[in-house]
Amino acid sequence: MTDGLSIANLAAAIREAASPAEVSDRLEEVTAAHDGILASLDQLLHSLAAVYDGLGGPADRHVAARMRYLAEHHLGPITADLLHTRAELADRTTAPARPGASLPAAVPLAAPAPTASGRTR
Repeated sequence: MTDGLSIANLAAAIREAASPAEVSDRLEEVTAAHDGILASLDQLLHSLAAVYDGLGGPADRHVAARMRYLAEHHLGPITADLLHTRAELADRTTAPARPGASLPAAVPLAAPAPTASGRTR
C-alpha cells in the first residue's frame, strides 16, 4: 500500500469513526511527534531544502528557503491546530454512539487577525 493510499484510508476511518475518542486516536497517526504524517512531511520539506542548498544554482537557495518556510510557517500552524483538535476530542465524554450516528461537521477556523499594518499573518 502506498503512503497516499494509507492516508486516504486514515481519512475514511476518521469519517467513519463512531465517537470523538476514535477520531482523536486516528489523529495520533497524523500528529505523532516522531513518526506521524506531519512529522514525516516536515522531514521531507527540510530534506528538499538540504538538497537545494547543495545544488549551488542561483535560484536553488530561494527554493531551499521556500521549503523551510513551508515547514515552519504553514506546516507548523497546521500541526498545532490538529494537536489542539486531537486533545479537545480526547477530552470529550460522550454517550455510546448509536448505529448510523455521525460526528458533527468540522467548523472552519477563524480567519487570522490583521496586524497593525492591516495585513493578516
